[in-house]
Amino acid sequence: MSQRPSPNPSAHWLADIDSLDRDDLIERLRSLAAELDRVEGREHARAGQQVLIDDLTGLGNRRDFVRQLDTLFSQHRRNDLPVSLILLDIVQYINHHGPSAEDRVLRAFGDCLRETLRGMDMSFRIADHEFAVILPDTPVAGASAVADKLRLAAAYFLVEDAEASTRFDVSVGVDAFREEDEDADAIVQRAYQALDESRAAQADWGETAPEK
Repeated sequence: MSQRPSPNPSAHWLADIDSLDRDDLIERLRSLAAELDRVEGREHARAGQQVLIDDLTGLGNRRDFVRQLDTLFSQHRRNDLPVSLILLDIVQYINHHGPSAEDRVLRAFGDCLRETLRGMDMSFRIADHEFAVILPDTPVAGASAVADKLRLAAAYFLVEDAEASTRFDVSVGVDAFREEDEDADAIVQRAYQALDESRAAQADWGETAPEK
């Protein structure tokens, strides 16, 4: 049974156009312009959301991270609500598996963040192998506990083709907004300092760890 052709959505606008007087025609054109504006607005909103998403992991990207952190910093200054930041680096795990597994590792770690964090928490991929988690209404002690939870979860969140004995090796830096902070960059700098210390500690451990 053949399907009827889909009706032309503009057909009703044109069906009786010859019989319209000037005022009716102007009103109809205004309605058409308003509908086009609504469609264009939806397309712009959809495109705007895509600009803020990391294509590989589906997490927020660095632009979204900066935007959200700035917004929460403003709220922190007004309401004195705690906001914490966790930075995570999985480069050692990627190096262990090699370039061919990098995309799978990154996607799996993104899934790990989504499944482990609370709904109010926000996660982002901010560089090649660096991720960030913003924890609203969370002091630094609570963020440290979340970071430990993420490291434990990541250790068992394997890639599809990884051997069962393989673990994520994650470096972590944690900090929180402070009263003396003048902008959101302050927490990022401190968290990166903590992340660098974690990287160095893991590098030292790797050099001294016994071979299997």
